[in-house]
Amino acid sequence: MMTQNRFIDVIYTHTDGEPTCIIPGGIPYPHGLNIREKREFIRQKYDFVRTGLLREPRGHHDMVGVFVTPPSSDEFDAGMLWCDGDDFMEMCGHGTIALSMALVAHGMVATSGTDIDRIRFETPAGPVISEVGHENGQVAWTRFQNVPAFVLHTDVPVDLPGVEGVTCDICFGGNFFAVLKWPYPETPIGPENGKMLSEMGILVKNQINARMTVQHPTETHIKGLNFTTFWQEPDHSDSLYRNVHVFSDGKLDRSPGGTGTSMMMAYFERRGAMKIGETIRSEGLLGIGRFEGRLLEETKLGDVRAVIPTVKGTAKVTGYAKWLVDERDPVGRGFVVT
Repeated sequence: MMTQNRFIDVIYTHTDGEPTCIIPGGIPYPHGLNIREKREFIRQKYDFVRTGLLREPRGHHDMVGVFVTPPSSDEFDAGMLWCDGDDFMEMCGHGTIALSMALVAHGMVATSGTDIDRIRFETPAGPVISEVGHENGQVAWTRFQNVPAFVLHTDVPVDLPGVEGVTCDICFGGNFFAVLKWPYPETPIGPENGKMLSEMGILVKNQINARMTVQHPTETHIKGLNFTTFWQEPDHSDSLYRNVHVFSDGKLDRSPGGTGTSMMMAYFERRGAMKIGETIRSEGLLGIGRFEGRLLEETKLGDVRAVIPTVKGTAKVTGYAKWLVDERDPVGRGFVVT
């Protein structure tokens, strides 16, 4: 008897330190599924690919991945289904930067022959449009126009040890975030304090989800809080802030965050710290690279005022792999050590 094996080719990238495992194929999607139905098909039939690639022994705790899907209509060039070792997420900005550059650099999408290529993505959060720029004949950066960002709730109380009067805002930039200024200035945001940041992020997220329902005003499938964002004053004088995004089971975004930069601009614009049309820079956990953000205009989502954000950044390819994923192998399907 011959054993049927499933080989999966992947591309690995990092965006200012935040990893992405790009999965460009290997899933036999049935004809006619929209992007959310494709996500459910993976959940039901091929979730062992997600867990097998993003968890140990092939991945690691903080790995983020994307299933690149065929487009559901002529409006789009490709679909993006973002995930980590825990579950799927609605959107991912650092990954959109990396995926856009990788698709162009590897000839996986039609290119224009000019200095800027355009990719139309569909995501469960809505349409996302990327522009990929070239410099000296090389793919150099991505700027993407994200789904509308908005502030849903302000000044929501949270309880953190050793401090009083802490509140957060609930904001959306492709995912829902609880946003608050880091209340422990003696232990600043940085990789050396990752354990504390992770624990406090989980504490905030669990409190919010236990106390209130977080629901998108027009997309009924988007609900629940998965991210906590802590911010502090920046290291660079021309940056607006430095932050860290804590998500899922305490994972830490190493980059400034793409959906994070989107919602942070909505947060600061709501509080009068930036204006529509203004360009800002954001710093992440590592404090190395920076993203460039801009708010284009206002819009409405039902009764909620929203803004249209763009985010620009760059990424690097770190490697390639051809993995053998055997769904009958309980260890190879992925495991987590807490």
